[in-house]
Amino acid sequence: MSDREEEKPQPDAEEASASSDQTETSNPESSSAALPTSSPQFYELGEGTVIEAGSMMQNAEEISIGRGVFVRSGAWFNICTPVTGERPKLIVGDGCQFNFRVSVSAANRIVLERFSTYGHQTYISDTNHEYRNIGIPVVMQGITDTDGETIVGEGTWVGANCSICGPLRIGRGSVIGANSVVTRNIPDYSVAVGAPARVVKMFDTDAADWIAVRRSEEIETVLRRRREHPVMTICIPTYNRATDLARCLGTIFHQIGECTLIEVLVSDNASPDQTQDVLKSYAEAYPNANFRYWRNEENIGAERNILKLMDEARGDYVMLHGDDDFFVDMTIMPLFNIVHRNRNSSVIFIDVLNNSHAVETFEGLDAFIRKASIHSGFISSIIIERDLYRQIEDKSLFIGSGFNHIYLQLEAVRRKPQFTVVNESVFAYAGNKPDGYNFAKYFIEGYLSILSHNRQFGLSEEAIKHEKGSMLATTVLPWYKRIVEEELGSDLTGFEEIYTAHYKDEPYYEQILEWIRGIQPSQPKDSQ
Repeated sequence: MSDREEEKPQPDAEEASASSDQTETSNPESSSAALPTSSPQFYELGEGTVIEAGSMMQNAEEISIGRGVFVRSGAWFNICTPVTGERPKLIVGDGCQFNFRVSVSAANRIVLERFSTYGHQTYISDTNHEYRNIGIPVVMQGITDTDGETIVGEGTWVGANCSICGPLRIGRGSVIGANSVVTRNIPDYSVAVGAPARVVKMFDTDAADWIAVRRSEEIETVLRRRREHPVMTICIPTYNRATDLARCLGTIFHQIGECTLIEVLVSDNASPDQTQDVLKSYAEAYPNANFRYWRNEENIGAERNILKLMDEARGDYVMLHGDDDFFVDMTIMPLFNIVHRNRNSSVIFIDVLNNSHAVETFEGLDAFIRKASIHSGFISSIIIERDLYRQIEDKSLFIGSGFNHIYLQLEAVRRKPQFTVVNESVFAYAGNKPDGYNFAKYFIEGYLSILSHNRQFGLSEEAIKHEKGSMLATTVLPWYKRIVEEELGSDLTGFEEIYTAHYKDEPYYEQILEWIRGIQPSQPKDSQ
């Protein structure tokens, strides 16, 4: 917080006001009237937005309103400095809601981030009136500054009859109690009440819950703990993919901003390209984010690079993430919420092949193999409890298999049997060719060796036998066919021999071997 003065204890009644007399959220479809079509042109006006009749949009050419916004009647949105139309001075994010008679007046820049909600008769401004010129009426003295900005974070709830007098920033996910007057910065995930508004509650990562805070020292302690002990760390191993990495980080920081509850780590495996420039640019763009990165002096291999990241992670849960996988918008924070609500789980597996949006809980090694299968080798699907990872005696036991990270997940599940499956397609992909490894050595030999190792820890013969057939049908054979037909360049040396070594006793062995031998590269159209 910008104000370091000691926080005075607030009476319980004030804290209670944060949860009472709040905005009445509304369904835009219930609106009986919208802004007339003859209204002035906005800088931008998103689809599905409803602005009820009786609202005033002053100098709308410098007002940008996103999609699905709902503005009740009596609203007054105003640009109070000379208008050129070159840029928006008032930016309203997607999904924001404004109750009756909300007033917003922008001199330079007000950003109301998406899904923030405002109670009736709330007033927001990025400047104040000058008053210090003795002998001149205040109304003639103008405003104090025209270069500040007021930002209200994503998902924040502002109660009824509040005043937000900037320049200042209110963090994401915060609650401003009814009748409060905000004159200074409010951190993310805080409850603030009173006039002037003071922070009385914050989400604390050590407690994994909201706790009361009264003094500035307590607030600073919570902020420090968030940075040192975040809820989740996103770990990104990268090598020589600067363009993909830039897009990957863009999809992350667009959604989390500088929220320190989520740490982002990147380990550059001695890339010869512009990877370090990309990382530096994001560090400069988000200086207050919980973001760390480094460059290894030499390439230590992908699997050891993953371990290095997990060793450095400070989050309660560690999410591995590929540098060429890109989060779909509005997926990280819901996933973060799932992680927080499923702290009894050792592993959270994201099944990107099932988009039912169901969140399911299971127990045991057999269940994990049946639910996650070889798809748990897709690193962007993996979230592991950090403390369980640190209990693993030999974290590098299956380095060289291509799937050491599957071994780590099974080690976590055997120590703490409960795990969670999130069925959602949360990524877009660069589509880079799978090369740099022997396909059969990883997808058959390496994976099955990890399953065999877990016999001693209770993984049943039935589960292994079922998985041998399942992973062959769902992953190995379809990818083999694609690699051959599309000539993707993956190393298929010894594929038949490795397949035979592991499947010769299976009843379908001969039939599959014949199918394998029948796969041929597709012929170019002009040669057919």
